[in-house]
Amino acid sequence: MQNSADTANKKDVNRENILKIAREIFSKYGYKKTTLDDIANAVRKGKSSLYYYFKSKEDLFQAVIMKEVDILAHELEIVINRNTDPVDKLRDYILTKMATFRNLANFYHAIENDVTAVGFIDEVKLKYEQDEIRMIKRILIEGVRKNEFEIYDFNLAAIGITTAIKGLEMPLAAGNYSDVNLERSVDIILKIMCYGIMKR
Repeated sequence: MQNSADTANKKDVNRENILKIAREIFSKYGYKKTTLDDIANAVRKGKSSLYYYFKSKEDLFQAVIMKEVDILAHELEIVINRNTDPVDKLRDYILTKMATFRNLANFYHAIENDVTAVGFIDEVKLKYEQDEIRMIKRILIEGVRKNEFEIYDFNLAAIGITTAIKGLEMPLAAGNYSDVNLERSVDIILKIMCYGIMKR
């Protein structure tokens, strides 16, 4: 007879498997065109077994988005906690964000396109933006402490950098520049951010 820990473990494994397959299908067909039948067929389970883990298509999509948010946050947290120079840290942060973003199709589309059927998207966007401002602020504070940056308003500087990065997500992750060398692009942007465009 299975104990409750084994049952919970099996449930987690099944749920993760459904999420993994749902991520692939949503990223291929988008939220509106994907049906729970598509996902159930791909998972090789009946639609009713999906309802055991998720209340609705929206609930499943929300779980997929939150999974991708967690992946991105985890990758960025690793960069923030590295013992590197603040300028390198800022570069690694932007590079990691863009590289990870290229692989998170669902989150990217949810952020870019207004998925009107899904009410939680705005909430996720807001939390994600606030987390990002906090992380950038940590890099900036460290840079000032190490006498590498000169910043008078950390909040405003963090918002400015976050907004600049956000503006680059579309062209560098999926737009006209999605095929260009990411490292080279980030270096060019970082140079402008750190040194401006003024001739010296």
